[in-house]
Formats: sequence, structure tokens, C-alpha cells
Amino acid sequence: MAGGRELPLIGRPVFPGDCVPSRPLRIALVNMPWARTDTPSIQCGLLQSVLASFGHEARSLYPNLDLAAVLGPKFYEVITEAPSERVHLFGEWLFGTAAFGVTGDEEEYRSRFPEIAEVCAATGTDWEFVTELRRVRLPAWIDEIASRDLWDGFDMVGFTSTFMQNVAALALARRLKEARPGLVVVFGGANYDGDMGPEYLRNFPFIDYVVVGEGDVTLPRLAAAVARGEPGTGLPGVGGRDGNGRVGVPAPATRITGMDALPVPAYDDYFSAVESLGHGNVIGTNTQRLLVEFSRGCWWGEKHHCTFCGLNALGMQYRAKSPRRALADLEELMRRHRVVAVDAVDNILDMAYLGTLCADLRAAPWDTALFFEVKANLTREQVRLLAEAGVWKIQPGLESLSSHVLGLMRKGSSRLLNVRLLKWAHHYGVRVDWNLLTGFPGETDEDYTGQADLVPLLTHLEPPAGVGRIWLERFSPYFTDPSFGMSEVTPKQAYRFAYPVPGLDHERIAYFFDYRAREVSSPEAVAVLAKAVEGWQRSWESADRAVLAYRRGPGWLTLFDTRGGRRRKATLEGWRADAYEGCGEAPRSAARLHRELAASAGGGESGPSLEEVEEFLRFTVRHGICLEEDGKYLSLALPLRTGVGRGTQGTGRDAG
Repeated sequence: MAGGRELPLIGRPVFPGDCVPSRPLRIALVNMPWARTDTPSIQCGLLQSVLASFGHEARSLYPNLDLAAVLGPKFYEVITEAPSERVHLFGEWLFGTAAFGVTGDEEEYRSRFPEIAEVCAATGTDWEFVTELRRVRLPAWIDEIASRDLWDGFDMVGFTSTFMQNVAALALARRLKEARPGLVVVFGGANYDGDMGPEYLRNFPFIDYVVVGEGDVTLPRLAAAVARGEPGTGLPGVGGRDGNGRVGVPAPATRITGMDALPVPAYDDYFSAVESLGHGNVIGTNTQRLLVEFSRGCWWGEKHHCTFCGLNALGMQYRAKSPRRALADLEELMRRHRVVAVDAVDNILDMAYLGTLCADLRAAPWDTALFFEVKANLTREQVRLLAEAGVWKIQPGLESLSSHVLGLMRKGSSRLLNVRLLKWAHHYGVRVDWNLLTGFPGETDEDYTGQADLVPLLTHLEPPAGVGRIWLERFSPYFTDPSFGMSEVTPKQAYRFAYPVPGLDHERIAYFFDYRAREVSSPEAVAVLAKAVEGWQRSWESADRAVLAYRRGPGWLTLFDTRGGRRRKATLEGWRADAYEGCGEAPRSAARLHRELAASAGGGESGPSLEEVEEFLRFTVRHGICLEEDGKYLSLALPLRTGVGRGTQGTGRDAG
């Protein structure tokens, strides 16, 4: 160590010795627009903690909060949450003058992407304002940020770049490098995976290095090399220029396998920035949320990579924190920042957490409001446990109510399993974030008209946010495997407007692509489904929300049904009540129900025949209170008995 100084280390072998610097550096980690304002950056927070553990003086900076304060939280949020942002790259295009000096393409862009008019209307502005924002206000804002004294003394500045924050980051990086040539500028994040990082490096000389892949080990290694006065080129996961200025493809980055080795993210800089700027000025009325990471990769994708998914570019290997460490990290963040709304950034929930972490959270006296991404095949009891653990919202990747289309996706689910999840999530008060997707090679019109026919039966359950065609994403099987037959693959046209840089290969930097797929459904069939979903959404949002529920008594079951605007009531008695409830928790075949009814009869009593059970189940399907698929039946009504999870809402407020 320089001067004999001992630097604190994480102390785990997952961090190799060449992460240890000869001297500490001052490092800025920057989160640019249009990143969300209601959460800190987990990328910056985690890397700040890792770098600090090696003695570096690391800070997380939040220019995205500054811009929200300038433009107002409503305007900022509309740009951030624009539903078709990945098609038109509006947020990226807005920084085009600041980053590249380009002007004069505003009308061409507006003509090519007319949906931008809706975005402008949502912000309460017009095109004249947008043009001034792009040409004048955003370049001036970048200049002002770059001129601040806070940059003086930093040895290195790292930009995290995910989704629509890349052009703003390039604009600021250019200014910083021009004013401070000795500053080491590093870019990383999802926008720099694979070929993307090296291509940006080739075209933007103000970038010194790109981190391709996970940065937990790569960035400390790079910082240690910079501290020694050595080039970082050649380190695993680091893209740089050789002595002749040539850019090579780096060796794969070291990937974390032992997730417990990672420190708790440092979010103090975010909360200080929010307090300084004013909560209402940057977040508005939104709830402030924490971000946590319990796992990486996807355990389902390790077995069956969903055909349209471009996540986990460098591998699906699933790695999760131990339940004890996950709970400790969550408790530490909630204690430190006094925030109970928490979103997990994991691609998928570790199923082992259902019996460990969630059980511990259920017993904890905290008012947590958690969000997780999960798989759709959760059982009733698993959904109930999530609710009791304080999970208020899940994203289960339902994507379709057609088993055929789900098979094309390699989802490992079915129509009945997806509906089962919607049932029990609603019963236990867990919100479901989901969409219906279209455009899968091999689908048929009947896949979508059939879903439209299904919608009137499901209006008592939470609807999807919308119906949309899949994006062709870099790293997805549809993109990488030619056997799927995607043709005429070209970068989304918006990249030409967002990155008007001569020599920049859009094929290498694009994440979203236009394409032609073979054997897909007609626009007319998709429109039928979209119209049905719009009606479903209106019904769900109305004061008189539809109900399909039942009240259970000894030897009977009474159904209440207000779907379709009608109020109906019917009672099932004896074994029929048992049979109907018996196919509520999971799809059941007639044969299995027959066996269960016979076993429950006991003694010398005679239960129904198999034929009687089959006829009854067909009757329930005809009357729209059950679904059938491949000889299995799922009842659609929810019990009126109130759910027991925190925030559960039951289903009986409009019934009976």
C-alpha cells in the first residue's frame, strides 16, 4: 500500500486482489435523465458502496432530479413513462442538440412519429415548446450542470446508462471531458452490453472506457489500474483503446456468483438531493420507493429462455442472496431511509424465498409495500403468503391468455394457470402488472379472437394494461436464432433521429429493431382483442365493478354474478358445491374431482358417477362460471371470505 496505508476491503474472495488501489480516487457516479425520480439508482448506489469499500471517495450524483425540478415533475414523468418510448426514443431525441449539435430535423421527426402529439398533450405543452426545449433549454441545462464546481477534483466519472438516459449522458460527458481533459470518463450499464459498448467507444473520443457486463468487480479493477497510472485496456469487461487508438472487444467481465458478498447500496446522496431540491419539485405526489436486488439472472430462462426476452444479455445463470442476507439488507435500507415502499429489480423471485424471506416478512411488524417479478404458476397459498408478507404488486409475465401463444413464448404456463393467478391475486389484494402481447411466429387469428371471447368472463379480475406487439430486442432468441425466421431486421427508425452521428453503426448500438415475422395474426384479429380489453378496463375502473363470487354454507354454495351489467344469483347444492369449489384452487380434471368426491363421501354413501361430474362441469362452462382446457376445469368465482393479507380487499363489496 502507498505510504503503508491499509485500505478497507470487503474481505470476500469474490473480489480479486487487483481491485485494491495504490491510492484512493475521487469518483462520481452519475444518474442522468430520463431515469425515474421516485427511486435512487441501484446501479450507482451499489457501485458507490463497492468502491467505498476499497477506500475510494465515491459519490452518486443525480442530474435527473435537477432536470425534474427545472421542468416540473409532471412533465418529467410523462417523458419517462411514455408508453411507446422504445419505438420513438423521444427522451433520447430531446437531447440531440445538446449531445450532437443537430437541429432542423424537428418537423421530420414529428411527421415520422405522430404519436408524439399525445405525449405533448399529456405534458400540457405544444410542439413549439418541445422544439425550444431541444434546441435551447436542454443544451443550456447541460452546460450549466457541466460548469458546476462539484466536478473539480474528481479523478473519474462513471455514467450508468440504461433505457433512455444515454444521449443525455453523452452530452454531459462531452462537456466534462472538454473542460477537464484529465478526467477519466467511463460508461456502463445495459446500453453498453455486447457490441454496443465498443461501438460507442469507437465513435466518441471523450469516452475513455466502457464497462461491458457486470461492474461490481470490473469497476474497482479499472479504478485500481487508474490509481496506478496504468491503462485499463485488457482488463476483463473493460473496453478501451490500445496504443494505436484501436478499440477491441473485451474479455467477459467477472460475474458475481456469491450475491451475499455484495454490500448494501448507498442511497444517502439520492435522499440528500431530494431534500435539497424539494420532494414535491422532483417527485410530485408519487411515493418514494427503494430499490433492492436479491438475485440476478433467471432460473426459468436457464431452462427455457423466453423467445422475446432480451434481458440477461451475458447469461441466464441464476444467483440469489441467502434469505437471511436478503432480509438483513431490506431491514437496513428501510431503517436507514424510513421508506417502506420497496421494488425488487430481480428478473424473477427466488421460489425458496416463499418459505423463508416471505415467511419472515409475514412475522415482521413492518408496513412494507413490496414489488416482485414472479412466475405465473403461483398457487393460492403462495399468493396469500406474498400478500401477508407485504407484497402489494407483482409482475408475473402473463403476456397471453392463449396456451398456444404461451407455448410459442416458451413461458411454461397456460391459460388456466394465468387466470388462476389473476383470481387469487385479486382475492388477496395483490395488484398485477401485466400486458397482452402479440406478434409471435406461428400464432393464428383464433389465438386472439379466442382471447377476446374469454374477456367477458374475466371482467371481475384485474385487466391488462394494454395489448401490444412484441419488440424485437437484442439478445433475445428471436434476434439471435435465425430459425425463428425473423426477416428484414433493422434498427428502429428512431435511432437515426436519436443518434445522427456519421460513422456510428446503428446495427451495433440499437437494442430495439424493426422486423418482419412469418405466420403472425392479422391486425384485424388483434384489434378485436384490443377492443375487448378496452371494455374490460372501463368495467374495472367503473364504480360498479363486476363481481363473480360465492358464499359457502353447509352443503350449499351461492354464486353472485354481476358481469356484463346483469345481476344473477344461483345456488349449487351437495356434491356440486364441493365440485365447484374443488376446481377453484387449481385446474382439475373430472376424473380427479370424481375421486375426491368419492373419498369425501366416506362410509357407505354413494357419490356422483363420473358421468354426472362431467355433465356438471360442462354445465358450469356453458354458464361461464368455469373455464375448461385439455380436460381440466378452473372455477372463476372467488370466495366471499375476506383475504387475510395486509391490504387485502376481499371480493364481496358489490355482491349479494
